[in-house]
Amino acid sequence: MIIPGLVLSGAVRLPPEDGRHIFSVLRMRENDRIILCDGKGQEALCALTANREAMVLETFASQGEAPVAVHLYPSLSKGERFEWMLQKASELGAVSITPVLSRRCVAGPPSADKLARYGRILRAASEQSGRGRVPELRNPLSFEESMGIGQGLRLFCYEEERTVTLKSALDEHAAEISVLTGPEGGYTSEESELAGRHGWDSVSLGNTILRCETAPLMVLAAIRFLYMETGGK
Repeated sequence: MIIPGLVLSGAVRLPPEDGRHIFSVLRMRENDRIILCDGKGQEALCALTANREAMVLETFASQGEAPVAVHLYPSLSKGERFEWMLQKASELGAVSITPVLSRRCVAGPPSADKLARYGRILRAASEQSGRGRVPELRNPLSFEESMGIGQGLRLFCYEEERTVTLKSALDEHAAEISVLTGPEGGYTSEESELAGRHGWDSVSLGNTILRCETAPLMVLAAIRFLYMETGGK
């Protein structure tokens, strides 16, 4: 179970909602063993106590994380498609996700309630897939604001790119990769030029047109496959 912000040391007092889930829904009892994660890549084997706490027996690094940190900057889309993308991006190992409002986005800025729902989706997907980290959900940015950020190798996935493929761009192995993907209507030529001026590397995802929720997942899957095959070397 992932409990973001949990301090994995000594006797751990469980948040009320998580405690109810463990003892009432899962029906666990005193001395039962459970793995707790702090949501940042650290896990602990714990024994449940009579006063409904968890005593830490052993801590260790999560084995469910990829050897490369991928920071995703997907353009916002409407309805359930963006939520579905968040779920799968968490399963595929994204470290952080920053929604971007590019010029052709149909969706507007998400409300506080919607951002809270996004966070719950990410946590549940991380738990289901056996990760020890919940992707950091960062505040939405305009396309212009997103230009000045991004860590490591910075990839701008552009449907008009005809020369540089994703595979060739990933030949430069990096400890961190940032990925920008576009909205339903694609990026404008002005956005492409702006990305180039700010040092983002334009890459092609192939000859087919991918839906806006598919493109970030394709990139994440390709990166995960490549780094699993090479061990990140």
